[in-house]
Amino acid sequence: MADELRIDSHKLILHPERVAKWLEGDNIYPICIEISPSGSCNHRCVFCGLDYLGYRPAFLDKDLILKNLKVMKEKGLKSIVVAGEGEPLLNKNTPSIINGAKDFGLDVAMSSNGVLFSKEIAKECLGSLTWIRFSVNAGSDKTHQIVHQGGAEDFSKAVINIESGVAVKRDNKLKTTIGVQMLLIPENAHEVVGFAKNLKEIGVDYFTVKPFSKHPKSTCTIDPAFDYRVYLDMEEELKELNSEEYQVIFRSSSMKKKAKEKCYDKCYGIPFWAYIDSNAEIWACIAYIGDENFSFGNLKDNNIVDIWESENKKKVVNRILNMDITNCRELCRLDEINKYLHELKNPGGHVNFI
Repeated sequence: MADELRIDSHKLILHPERVAKWLEGDNIYPICIEISPSGSCNHRCVFCGLDYLGYRPAFLDKDLILKNLKVMKEKGLKSIVVAGEGEPLLNKNTPSIINGAKDFGLDVAMSSNGVLFSKEIAKECLGSLTWIRFSVNAGSDKTHQIVHQGGAEDFSKAVINIESGVAVKRDNKLKTTIGVQMLLIPENAHEVVGFAKNLKEIGVDYFTVKPFSKHPKSTCTIDPAFDYRVYLDMEEELKELNSEEYQVIFRSSSMKKKAKEKCYDKCYGIPFWAYIDSNAEIWACIAYIGDENFSFGNLKDNNIVDIWESENKKKVVNRILNMDITNCRELCRLDEINKYLHELKNPGGHVNFI
């Protein structure tokens, strides 16, 4: 399953037609978009990368986003990830957005802290999700409260809801992949193995353990330079839990490449992806939400086609292509894509010798 999911790699290699159009200089539409139904959140995680936005109580309009997503589907959009600045399920229309996007042919996924993902919501929309990933960054109520800074029993609630989701999947013979993600930091490292064992018993499909990467604008106090080498031995113990039905994906390769110099000097991946925030603003890069220089436009003012075909969008992409990315966020989601596209742009001299 780890290879199939390509969590530590990328999937752009599976979209050669779109890549070919990009190489030819076409104004391609994105393959995937992340949307943020809610700017508000019921947690204040100590590692939060978007804390600087202030957890604003903004909620994406269902009709507005579905109308534009339908148009983008016709232009080549293949999937959306429902996640964003806050907890998606704080927007009461999120299940309807998920079902609506699925109805007109998009693959849909969601990331959630799990506390609001009740059995009723699972019954309503789990079948429309290709995957759901629960962000649970602790293995006990005590540590969960320290890391997530939510309710005293939120860990227990999240686990119960994950169990319910697994039951709904089983009872309805759904194909939805159910995963759990933990961001490994010193505060929760002692609970990783025990939690991995519990998740196997619950029946989720996978558990992934990823490294911390500090957002350039975040005010969180976690030291981004702490050494992940002290945790690498954990991988072997976790591998013992792997089976045909359950995989633990310990992202050691990402941990090892932290602070390493990039092998590319331009961010080529921007056109293949976009981010729509809870206020319907479209951003080129999640690391620069709030900086108008990285905004393509707002769906409240213009439709998606007008925005995507605009001179402003072209200027933003060119601005990013010409910026110094030396100090961009470590482990950026486009990192592996940029390596791939850099190689296509700079193939070397012996490419015809297969």
